[in-house]
Amino acid sequence: MFGRREEVTMSVINLVDNYRRDLKYYLKFLFSKDLRKELNRTKELQNVHKGKRCFIVGNGPSLKHHNLNHLTNEFVFTVNYMMKSNDFKTLNSNYHLFFDPIVFGLDPKVEEDKEKIDMIDSTLKSNPDMTYIIPYRRRANFIKLFPKHKFKFIYNYKTFTPQLKNPSQLHRITPGFQNVIIYAINSAIYMGFKEIYLIGVDMTGFLEHFEYNKVNNQWGHSYTKTEEEIALILETLKKKNIDNEFYLKTYGKTLEHLKLMFSNATENGVKLMNASNHGAIDFLPRVEYDALFSDNSQITN
Repeated sequence: MFGRREEVTMSVINLVDNYRRDLKYYLKFLFSKDLRKELNRTKELQNVHKGKRCFIVGNGPSLKHHNLNHLTNEFVFTVNYMMKSNDFKTLNSNYHLFFDPIVFGLDPKVEEDKEKIDMIDSTLKSNPDMTYIIPYRRRANFIKLFPKHKFKFIYNYKTFTPQLKNPSQLHRITPGFQNVIIYAINSAIYMGFKEIYLIGVDMTGFLEHFEYNKVNNQWGHSYTKTEEEIALILETLKKKNIDNEFYLKTYGKTLEHLKLMFSNATENGVKLMNASNHGAIDFLPRVEYDALFSDNSQITN
């Protein structure tokens, strides 16, 4: 853990760096008509669901313990490759987020990538009204692959720190978060949701490749991976020298960002709660998932 001196030093470094990033963004905004146009379109999301509630659905294994039929007529955010799950159609997502850089390099000439491209493309039929939220700076290949899908873009470039105010201004430069779930929370705050419930957000993915998991298979994702997918993931991790130390550091940063976002939500009068009974998040208040649907006066879309 950092001492006080290290914290002050990092705060100063991040402050100076964010000023530099702000300057680069404003210059680009000034000279790029396309950026101005797209961020103006993103501004259409501001307070579009003011006062409502939403559910952000992660891909963690605890998702198996929820009756997702409850969410069919709710406002729902899904992330990453949730469309691999049979539950995706049930969820009827309003918004879907991709922020992993690997996704935006999908190549239709590569067999494994082609399967993912077809899967994403199929959502146009299964969920035609869903809007994808993706980073502006990585959009080029994605919108070429999926020209008929609905997109909103975020210019995520700043460092997320406790000193950073109003991170939810999506029509301007925003922080780059460690995890897609935090992007979803930030987007929901911007859209005016006053109640945000997380389900299947377990933050236990760092345990997926531990030896013990090979015995009980309790961590990872709610959907099943094929043997080929597992082998490919392990091969990629080995090539990139990604080990347990790397995973633990990134998950530590994820939890740090999530705590900051919880504080931001609270300061903005937004109730952010964990509706899952399982997982590694130990600081968000929990609520019983089924109890959220027992009152006929609940707000739905």
